[in-house]
Amino acid sequence: MSYSPEEHPHGHAQAAGLFRLHYAELVRYACKFVELHTAEDMVQDVFIQLHGKIPDNARSYLFRSVYNKCLDHLRRQEVHKKFLASQEMEFFHPDTGQKSLLEDATAGIWQAIEQLPPKCREIVKLRYQQGLKPTEISDAMGISSRTVETQLYKGIRTLRGLVRKLNYCFSFLF
Repeated sequence: MSYSPEEHPHGHAQAAGLFRLHYAELVRYACKFVELHTAEDMVQDVFIQLHGKIPDNARSYLFRSVYNKCLDHLRRQEVHKKFLASQEMEFFHPDTGQKSLLEDATAGIWQAIEQLPPKCREIVKLRYQQGLKPTEISDAMGISSRTVETQLYKGIRTLRGLVRKLNYCFSFLF
């Protein structure tokens, strides 16, 4: 049974107490499945979803909710990875040295990078110019690694589109 703040005069205080009591433990638990920034976001989301309603079995509810959020996140990551693989995207991976769209970067590519949205541009530059790993970028920028991956994907997709347009135009010239 859940109690709303109207039904229980100490609903908000009780929720705040649960937060203080379980937050660190829930984040540590979530870190078994995901990285720290993502774990913190997920645990905060679970508490936001309570909306002041505290179930009788609050601790079990919180752990189950965090677990389910982690599983959902991991499933989305797997789908995202499969999608990226299916796109046969060529991009430079500083760790493996895989051939890249950016490896033979001409001035045109770097000019195109300058046209990316600011956050995306910064992430692409950190990854491909400075060779930082996504986790290093997420730590440096204070964002989740999922956000970094999404911005990298968007940036590369945009750059691939520009390169295709350039190649199409050049095919008519030569």
